[in-house]
Amino acid sequence: MRALILVCILFATATAQQPDSVPQFSLPQLDGRTLRSDELKDKIVVLDFWATWCENCVSEIPEFNKLEKEYSSRGVKVIGLAVQSGWASDIQKFVKQYNMRYTVLVGNDDTVSDFGVISFPNTYVIGPGWKLYKKYSGVSETKAADIRRDIETLLKTSPEPKGAKITNEN
Repeated sequence: MRALILVCILFATATAQQPDSVPQFSLPQLDGRTLRSDELKDKIVVLDFWATWCENCVSEIPEFNKLEKEYSSRGVKVIGLAVQSGWASDIQKFVKQYNMRYTVLVGNDDTVSDFGVISFPNTYVIGPGWKLYKKYSGVSETKAADIRRDIETLLKTSPEPKGAKITNEN
């Protein structure tokens, strides 16, 4: 009986450690092109659900700009998924006003529901294979540093992402 319990516990632990798949999407970018999540499957992605009216979301924009600058050359994609924020033209004005330097998509209620988002901001760190690595709800003083640590861990454990620039640090 003890052996059976041990096997059950080991199986449950192994199952819990498997990364969850993340819902798929196909959403418009502000330039009118469509971005499909299957185009990102080989990348590390920081996907942030935000809204123009959310003060906490706005406060995170500088950190996401820094992440984009710091990691885009290594194949990491930072994406802001704007929801409940009006039309693309409304969002575009906001992006320009706040000098957002990363990809912004126009989200919808279906995407919010698929991801189970119930508050903003909600940030997902997604690893290669479109697998959830970590989810952050709300804001915290350590969120940007935590996301950087997540990215570094994923970069160390993942093959070089497609589209990454290889640099010689000598």
